[in-house]
Amino acid sequence: MERRDFETWLDNISVTFLSLTDLQKNETLGHLISPSGAVQLRHLPNNLETLLKRDFLKLLPLELSFYLLKWLDPQTFLTCCLVSKQWNKVINDSVQDALHCKKVYLKAILRMKQLEDHEAFETSSLIGHSARVYALYYKDGLLRTGSDVLSAKLWAVSTGQCVYDIQTHTCAAVKFEEQKLVTGSIDNTVAFWEWSSGARKHPCLYIFDP
Repeated sequence: MERRDFETWLDNISVTFLSLTDLQKNETLGHLISPSGAVQLRHLPNNLETLLKRDFLKLLPLELSFYLLKWLDPQTFLTCCLVSKQWNKVINDSVQDALHCKKVYLKAILRMKQLEDHEAFETSSLIGHSARVYALYYKDGLLRTGSDVLSAKLWAVSTGQCVYDIQTHTCAAVKFEEQKLVTGSIDNTVAFWEWSSGARKHPCLYIFDP
């Protein structure tokens, strides 16, 4: 069959095919596939894969696409941004603060990776106590520690240096401010101290269980 005649025949077949019901279309396709050879059968999946991939963001009205996108969880949201330039543009236009959300999510992913690899925090050792440390209290870049050897220390976290070291009772709990330190001991006493001199400001208070 000549090319022109074939194209005319194909156009007529297409018009007729479109006028059929779904059941008739299925029957027609089955009838055509049955006598097909290997070349035609290999041709089918290659074309079907392309035809079955429909970009719903292009097919749906924008308002409906926007409504669907706002329900995405952060991980799926970020993945969709990588599908294509069109998807990325639609998502950025549809979701309020989308760029900010993506940056926050990427930072969170990086942080989780650092936590898994034990790289999320810098670690250092504060050398000073010779026995167990019972009490810790952090405030404004300063760390207060109380140990089992009747001592309390104040550390500058940024440098790791011990700022004050005073003799106390066994510290089970600590609080401090700029000039004063309050300690609670396992012997049911509470004491008040002065950092600069290490002197106890008031007699110990004894706390008794009723």
